[in-house]
Amino acid sequence: MINPKTITETIGTALLVFTIQVAVASGSDLAPLAIAAILISAVFAGGPVSGAHYNPAVSLAIVLRGGMTVAEMIPYMIAQVVGGTLGGFLGGTVSGSFATVTMGANATLVQALLAEVFVTFALCFVVLSVATNPKVDGNHYYGLAIGLVVLSGAIGVGGISGGAFNPAVALGLSFAGALSNLPYGVMVSSTNLVGGAIAAVCYLACNTEPSGTSGETTSLIA
Repeated sequence: MINPKTITETIGTALLVFTIQVAVASGSDLAPLAIAAILISAVFAGGPVSGAHYNPAVSLAIVLRGGMTVAEMIPYMIAQVVGGTLGGFLGGTVSGSFATVTMGANATLVQALLAEVFVTFALCFVVLSVATNPKVDGNHYYGLAIGLVVLSGAIGVGGISGGAFNPAVALGLSFAGALSNLPYGVMVSSTNLVGGAIAAVCYLACNTEPSGTSGETTSLIA
């Protein structure tokens, strides 16, 4: 049976990675703005269906927060990586250039991976705070908050780490580019998941919810 949630995750992640691919290929200084804009739009579009994670690190954070099960998370992650690969391939075909997540020329590996951990932590912490907290249920700003974190991260550390903050981006671009720069993509993806896990721990430390409220009627919980 077709699952609308995983289809939505595939489409949303494809839109995100397609935009990353063509925006980077264009060489425009406005690339981070274009990426943030499509993410904001896709989050608002897919939120009512799947929760609009579009990011395995976000899905992991939501599992650790208690908003979905591991069994629910696995199809999400598969859909996200498939969508990222599809978006990367289509974007590379359209632009004529297959970009990958690449470490900055003047950065060390430690600097790059720490940047990915920290910004992914910030992204997932904001997602959990604005889109899964029952106290702000039904708010209309969660998509903007999420997109702005990605915008600030892309501008701030994009030149250091490549600015993935999302395993579906790092792996999708690598797979679309015939496994180009895959080892670094795997390392980035691993640090993204670490950032998501830390965000969940910090969210739970900052939000002591009564038993039974975790996971109820919140924006990005499937």
